[in-house]
Amino acid sequence: MIKIEPKFLLMYCPQIFDKSFGAIKPEGSLGLMYLAGALRDKNYPVTILDTTVGNDKYTLKETFYNETILPDGMIRVGMSIEDIIKEVKDYDVIGISAIFTAQTRMVKEVVQAIRNAYPKKIIILGGGNAKAQMQFFFDAGADLVCLSESEETIIDIAKILEKGERDFSKIDGLAGKEGFLNPKLKVTYDLDELPIPAWDLVPMKKYWEIARPHGGGLKDGNVAYAPVMFSRGCPYKCHFCHISKELEGSLGGNTRKYRMKSINRVIKELNILKNLGVKYVFIEDDSLLAKKERAKEIFIKVKEMELQLADVNGINLAHLCTKVDGKLGVDEPLMESMAAAGFKKLQYPVESASQRILDKYATGKLNLKKHDVIGLIKKAKQLGIEIVGNYTFGYPDETFVEILKTLFLAKKHMAAGLDAANFMFITPFPGTKLYDYAVENNILRDDLNLESMDWTRPSMKTKVPGWFIRLIITRGWRWVNKPERIERIKGFSTTKKD
Repeated sequence: MIKIEPKFLLMYCPQIFDKSFGAIKPEGSLGLMYLAGALRDKNYPVTILDTTVGNDKYTLKETFYNETILPDGMIRVGMSIEDIIKEVKDYDVIGISAIFTAQTRMVKEVVQAIRNAYPKKIIILGGGNAKAQMQFFFDAGADLVCLSESEETIIDIAKILEKGERDFSKIDGLAGKEGFLNPKLKVTYDLDELPIPAWDLVPMKKYWEIARPHGGGLKDGNVAYAPVMFSRGCPYKCHFCHISKELEGSLGGNTRKYRMKSINRVIKELNILKNLGVKYVFIEDDSLLAKKERAKEIFIKVKEMELQLADVNGINLAHLCTKVDGKLGVDEPLMESMAAAGFKKLQYPVESASQRILDKYATGKLNLKKHDVIGLIKKAKQLGIEIVGNYTFGYPDETFVEILKTLFLAKKHMAAGLDAANFMFITPFPGTKLYDYAVENNILRDDLNLESMDWTRPSMKTKVPGWFIRLIITRGWRWVNKPERIERIKGFSTTKKD
């Protein structure tokens, strides 16, 4: 065997989206940055390529702002397949992010193209969707699928390639097209052991120009932001989230377990970002407020460092409440500390007006009678925080009455001060308990295509006719939201305005 120094290219694929449901954002999720950090720490050559915006060779006009209308009406943005093939030429290993089901179609297209052009390159996929649909991606041409958090896995792969070998069958948390399947046994519980994410390897200035981070668009435009993650895991067991299945003995191992970085590690990462010119920090934690006192400490440090926390991926309304006069009222000190740290926008996951639905599908993490949602809205507005409510429809056993109750609850929340409401189909993404339930009960729609599955279209057979649910999600959404919100969403495009 000839020893080599493997060169890694970590890639975000082009994206497709339904233009009628608003704007798309660049990729730039943290997963590849952590892997790049791990490889760099061990002196392996590594590059990150976000094909939605391209590297320095490409302008945004050529990539992100270049919309291609596909035969089914979906919009594609990003580098062409021909250009992607050119970029991967000099690398031994191509690692591709496949976190979300909506990425399936483009990931498949890229994997097939690379495999056809370069039969001997190693193609690795990672992310929840890669694990949930691994055979699909193996058939497309992938060699390996990482089954869990993969900072150690990617190094194990590199070490084998460095020896000139290609037998990966003994690596923890890895599956291969040859048929081996190794559940994740070694989970990182001390997050301070993780590598520093390689933020400097992604095209941050392009992201800043577009100004559409995870939480949505920033009205100021051209905003210097970056994603962070201060904890991993989530204590809740929502059926529509894959995390609820990440337990001891599962393929991904016990990554559901809530784990936190130390305050010193948080400060270290924030200092790195500040030195990179970052002003706004977007928190990608699945459950940031699970330990509220620690969260408050982080907020204080952020304020002291003159940074701003702009949004958070995972927030539970129950965490924003506390006992007040024997009842679950607004945790005002917590919300005030969030506002002081710079939060400008929060998303409230109300989900449904039916407690039965919440108890069954969202593990009862919100009690509509006990938790003061109206109070949380009013407090946020008092603090100058923009609030968007998320409401989901289309549960298999949801009734007409429950759907209408959710619609009118959203209207009530708007009257209380909510800035906007998002209406979505509840979606049984592969890898979730809801997907397993849908398969077992044969309620996946006959016309469902997993390659284009997302929350913008129905995926399940429902008790209530699909046309009615779609009516609520489209016309009901317009009835609930303010005219300026409707016009803003209708006007969203990837096309750059002159």
